[in-house]
Amino acid sequence: MHTEPSDNQPTSTLENVIPIWLETQFEQLHDQARMLVDDYWRQLQNRHKQVANNERGRIGVRIRRRDSSLSFSIEWYRMASLRQNGATKPICQYLKKGLGYRYPLQKILKGEPDWEQTLVEELENEFVDIRKQLALLGKIRDGYHQFQQATQAGNR
Repeated sequence: MHTEPSDNQPTSTLENVIPIWLETQFEQLHDQARMLVDDYWRQLQNRHKQVANNERGRIGVRIRRRDSSLSFSIEWYRMASLRQNGATKPICQYLKKGLGYRYPLQKILKGEPDWEQTLVEELENEFVDIRKQLALLGKIRDGYHQFQQATQAGNR
Protein backbone atom coordinates (compact mmCIF):
# COMPACT_ATOMS: atom_id res chain seq x y z
CA MET A 1 0.00 0.00 0.00
CA HIS A 2 1.43 3.34 -1.05
CA THR A 3 0.31 6.51 0.65
CA GLU A 4 1.01 9.97 -0.63
CA PRO A 5 2.33 12.55 1.84
CA SER A 6 -0.19 15.19 2.77
CA ASP A 7 0.35 18.77 1.69
CA ASN A 8 0.73 19.77 5.33
CA GLN A 9 3.72 17.51 5.98
CA PRO A 10 6.67 17.60 3.60
CA THR A 11 8.49 14.34 2.94
CA SER A 12 11.80 15.86 4.02
CA THR A 13 10.63 16.32 7.64
CA LEU A 14 11.67 12.83 8.69
CA GLU A 15 14.83 13.08 6.61
CA ASN A 16 15.78 16.16 8.65
CA VAL A 17 14.80 14.73 12.03
CA ILE A 18 16.78 11.47 11.91
CA PRO A 19 20.26 13.02 11.38
CA ILE A 20 19.57 15.62 14.08
CA TRP A 21 18.39 12.92 16.50
CA LEU A 22 21.48 10.79 15.76
CA GLU A 23 23.82 13.74 16.29
CA THR A 24 22.09 14.61 19.57
CA GLN A 25 22.43 11.03 20.83
CA PHE A 26 26.13 10.89 19.87
CA GLU A 27 26.79 14.20 21.61
CA GLN A 28 25.03 13.04 24.78
CA LEU A 29 27.12 9.87 24.84
CA HIS A 30 30.28 11.87 24.19
CA ASP A 31 29.44 14.27 27.02
CA GLN A 32 28.80 11.35 29.38
CA ALA A 33 32.10 9.71 28.41
CA ARG A 34 33.97 13.04 28.73
CA MET A 35 32.58 13.51 32.25
CA LEU A 36 33.71 9.99 33.26
CA VAL A 37 37.18 10.45 31.74
CA ASP A 38 37.63 13.83 33.45
CA ASP A 39 36.52 12.29 36.75
CA TYR A 40 39.04 9.47 36.30
CA TRP A 41 41.89 11.93 35.84
CA ARG A 42 40.74 13.98 38.83
CA GLN A 43 40.67 10.86 41.04
CA LEU A 44 44.02 9.66 39.70
CA GLN A 45 45.63 13.02 40.40
CA ASN A 46 44.21 13.13 43.94
CA ARG A 47 45.41 9.59 44.66
CA HIS A 48 48.90 10.38 43.34
CA LYS A 49 49.18 13.08 46.01
CA GLN A 50 48.41 10.50 48.72
CA VAL A 51 50.61 7.55 47.74
CA ALA A 52 54.29 6.81 47.24
CA ASN A 53 55.75 6.79 43.72
CA ASN A 54 55.72 2.99 43.56
CA GLU A 55 51.97 2.97 44.36
CA ARG A 56 51.03 5.41 41.59
CA GLY A 57 48.70 4.28 38.86
CA ARG A 58 50.00 3.91 35.33
CA ILE A 59 46.78 3.43 33.40
CA GLY A 60 45.38 6.35 31.41
CA VAL A 61 42.18 6.79 29.42
CA ARG A 62 41.19 9.07 26.59
CA ILE A 63 38.45 9.72 24.07
CA ARG A 64 39.31 9.74 20.38
CA ARG A 65 36.67 11.58 18.39
CA ARG A 66 35.84 11.02 14.73
CA ASP A 67 33.75 13.99 13.65
CA SER A 68 33.37 12.78 10.07
CA SER A 69 31.32 9.76 11.15
CA LEU A 70 29.71 11.03 14.36
CA SER A 71 31.67 8.55 16.41
CA PHE A 72 34.33 8.26 19.07
CA SER A 73 36.25 5.60 20.94
CA ILE A 74 37.20 5.31 24.60
CA GLU A 75 40.73 3.97 24.89
CA TRP A 76 42.87 2.81 27.80
CA TYR A 77 46.66 3.09 27.70
CA ARG A 78 49.67 2.48 29.93
CA MET A 79 51.72 5.53 30.89
CA ALA A 80 55.48 5.49 31.36
CA SER A 81 58.38 7.90 31.11
CA LEU A 82 61.64 7.80 29.25
CA ARG A 83 64.80 9.59 30.34
CA GLN A 84 66.52 11.19 27.41
CA ASN A 85 69.41 13.67 27.65
CA GLY A 86 68.60 14.41 31.29
CA ALA A 87 64.94 15.16 30.54
CA THR A 88 61.98 12.97 31.34
CA LYS A 89 59.69 12.36 28.38
CA PRO A 90 56.23 10.79 28.85
CA ILE A 91 55.32 7.86 26.60
CA CYS A 92 52.08 5.93 26.16
CA GLN A 93 51.34 2.38 25.08
CA TYR A 94 47.77 1.96 23.90
CA LEU A 95 46.09 -1.20 25.09
CA LYS A 96 44.11 -3.43 22.76
CA LYS A 97 40.42 -3.76 23.49
CA GLY A 98 39.85 -7.04 21.75
CA LEU A 99 36.45 -8.36 20.71
CA GLY A 100 33.22 -6.96 22.09
CA TYR A 101 32.80 -3.79 24.08
CA ARG A 102 35.04 -4.58 27.08
CA TYR A 103 38.80 -4.34 27.63
CA PRO A 104 40.46 -7.47 29.11
CA LEU A 105 41.08 -5.84 32.49
CA GLN A 106 42.65 -8.85 34.25
CA LYS A 107 45.53 -8.74 31.80
CA ILE A 108 45.78 -4.93 31.69
CA LEU A 109 45.64 -4.36 35.45
CA LYS A 110 48.10 -7.07 36.45
CA GLY A 111 50.68 -5.51 38.76
CA GLU A 112 48.78 -2.23 39.18
CA PRO A 113 47.86 -0.92 42.68
CA ASP A 114 44.57 -2.18 44.14
CA TRP A 115 43.05 1.31 44.31
CA GLU A 116 43.71 1.80 40.59
CA GLN A 117 42.30 -1.61 39.69
CA THR A 118 39.05 -0.75 41.46
CA LEU A 119 38.81 2.66 39.78
CA VAL A 120 39.49 1.30 36.27
CA GLU A 121 37.05 -1.59 36.72
CA GLU A 122 34.26 0.76 37.84
CA LEU A 123 34.82 3.08 34.90
CA GLU A 124 35.18 0.28 32.36
CA ASN A 125 31.72 -0.98 33.38
CA GLU A 126 30.33 2.46 32.48
CA PHE A 127 32.35 2.58 29.25
CA VAL A 128 31.02 -0.81 28.13
CA ASP A 129 27.48 0.58 28.17
CA ILE A 130 28.56 3.68 26.25
CA ARG A 131 30.45 1.62 23.64
CA LYS A 132 27.43 -0.62 23.12
CA GLN A 133 25.07 2.34 22.68
CA LEU A 134 27.57 3.97 20.34
CA ALA A 135 27.75 0.82 18.20
CA LEU A 136 23.95 0.63 18.02
CA LEU A 137 23.71 4.28 16.98
CA GLY A 138 26.31 3.57 14.30
CA LYS A 139 24.11 0.78 12.96
CA ILE A 140 21.11 3.12 12.87
CA ARG A 141 23.22 5.77 11.08
CA ASP A 142 24.51 3.24 8.55
CA GLY A 143 21.03 1.80 7.98
CA TYR A 144 19.63 5.29 7.44
CA HIS A 145 22.33 6.09 4.88
CA GLN A 146 21.72 2.77 3.08
CA PHE A 147 18.01 3.51 3.01
CA GLN A 148 18.65 6.95 1.52
CA GLN A 149 20.89 5.47 -1.17
CA ALA A 150 18.32 2.80 -2.03
CA THR A 151 15.56 5.38 -2.19
CA GLN A 152 17.59 7.64 -4.46
CA ALA A 153 18.52 4.71 -6.71
CA GLY A 154 14.83 3.78 -6.98
CA ASN A 155 13.92 7.32 -8.11
CA ARG A 156 16.29 7.28 -11.08
